[in-house]
Amino acid sequence: MNQTVPGVQEEWLKVLGKGMVTLPKRWRKEMGIDNGDIVKAKKEGNKVTIVPAKSASSVPYRIYSKIEIEEFLKDDQIPRKLAQKAQQNL
Repeated sequence: MNQTVPGVQEEWLKVLGKGMVTLPKRWRKEMGIDNGDIVKAKKEGNKVTIVPAKSASSVPYRIYSKIEIEEFLKDDQIPRKLAQKAQQNL
């Protein structure tokens, strides 16, 4: 459904599993949003605004390497004796 206000576009979108919504292809093209890009969603009352990130440096997240993730998991494990003691107390 297109609205008559200049510069404003409106469409009905279906919410899919896990809350996913697909932005119309022409909107993605106009906004320069490509597959895998990051967008920022902001909830204001009962409205949601989606804004494309201007650059990867403006996104507050980091992608970790497989080695870093393995190190995190190794560091996160509790010692075997402590795990056995905890298991006994359950």
